[in-house]
Amino acid sequence: MLKKNLHKRLEALEKSRQTQYGSFEDNMENIALGWSILLKKYLLKPIPGWFIPLLYTQAKLIRATHKFKEDTYEDAVAYIVQACEMHEKESEKINTDDLLQ
Repeated sequence: MLKKNLHKRLEALEKSRQTQYGSFEDNMENIALGWSILLKKYLLKPIPGWFIPLLYTQAKLIRATHKFKEDTYEDAVAYIVQACEMHEKESEKINTDDLLQ
């Protein structure tokens, strides 16, 4: 069932979440900042925003081992897709500090 109309279903999910919670990317960046502050003494560097959806995906996968729920899988796929998009944008940014070295 998950494969059927996956693209449309992911778009609808993203749109509904954005309406409820605001910008996905902004939220992930804010969560990353908050977690980086809480975990500061344990981290070598701050957590990037695109990493948060990967952690959420892991949580969904763990949840999926207990009981089947289709929306758990839909959420996991959506988090992977959004992590990919955010990571791709991040990798396209030019780091001007690297150019000065």
